[in-house]
Amino acid sequence: MSIPELSESVARVIASLVEKSISTPDYYPMTVNGLRAACNQKSQRHPHLQLTEADVGQALRDLETLGWAARDDRFGRSEKWRQQFQHQMLLKRDTQAVLVTLMLRGAQTVAELKSNAAYIGGPADAAAVEAALQDLADRGTPLVSQLPRQSGQAATRWAHRLCGEPEVEAAISPAAGRAGGSSAATEAMEARLAALEARVAALEAQWT
Repeated sequence: MSIPELSESVARVIASLVEKSISTPDYYPMTVNGLRAACNQKSQRHPHLQLTEADVGQALRDLETLGWAARDDRFGRSEKWRQQFQHQMLLKRDTQAVLVTLMLRGAQTVAELKSNAAYIGGPADAAAVEAALQDLADRGTPLVSQLPRQSGQAATRWAHRLCGEPEVEAAISPAAGRAGGSSAATEAMEARLAALEARVAALEAQWT
């Protein structure tokens, strides 16, 4: 399967759409405005982006052409969108969670992926994360790659390749210095913040 190189905005839009379809199903499918808020979240995102409504709209049109996203016309005048990423990419649910987490949060270790992907159906243990990474890496067009270990790092990191060959320095997320990933308390706080941001985006969408 031939996979085009994505722009950063298109990758962020499809990853956010997949994430919200799992983590906040009450607010899915999503409006352009709600999806823009999801893309620009301050939590669970690296790098932080400031996409405009026009950016998101163009990204959705590109994704529609790829068959990765589709309009849902059952909501009257409010245009909403669904993702078809898992089906089109032939991904298992836990493997999709690993790939989407890399797309949303940048390069991560196996331990970080186990922690960070859990809320969207990620693998239950490190061995399963490694199996998912190998599945993604061993495809005809590799979707992830292992980065060279950097000075001071205790473990190697993985990055997605949907936006091309990852740059080692740019791929390192703010969590890079924390061995074993974020603390449970931090992860819980980020999850609550993400859910709150999704609710706010949904309310905003109702008034647009």
